[in-house]
Amino acid sequence: MKLKDNVGNILNKERIKKYSDKVPVTNGFDFDPPAVGDGIGGAILSVVVWFIFSILLVFLSYFLGLFFWSSILFLAAMLYWIFFRALRHVFKNSGKCKGDIVKSFGFGFLYSFLYILWIYGIIFLINYIN
Repeated sequence: MKLKDNVGNILNKERIKKYSDKVPVTNGFDFDPPAVGDGIGGAILSVVVWFIFSILLVFLSYFLGLFFWSSILFLAAMLYWIFFRALRHVFKNSGKCKGDIVKSFGFGFLYSFLYILWIYGIIFLINYIN
């Protein structure tokens, strides 16, 4: 098949200049918070904000702790399943491998590959999605 390059330059200097001229110019973020002052109003406001922020931090630490412990338990369950499942296969094939170190290593590498591959697949998919 013959393919022709008839698209040309998608971005050239003239198009970039034309599009950059149409972009509105902003002078940044102009927000001036109201000045409370150093009087009694400022002290009361700082205590109220401190109290609200403390409550927010307590709730956030609870949810982050819950997430942390659930992820630790999930990881432990995965490792438990992999370890004992692999041991089951090792003992199941021990009769075939008795006296043959190459066959033992072959079964070991095969089952290690099969039982670890899906964890790496999950990690790869999570990194690919992000």
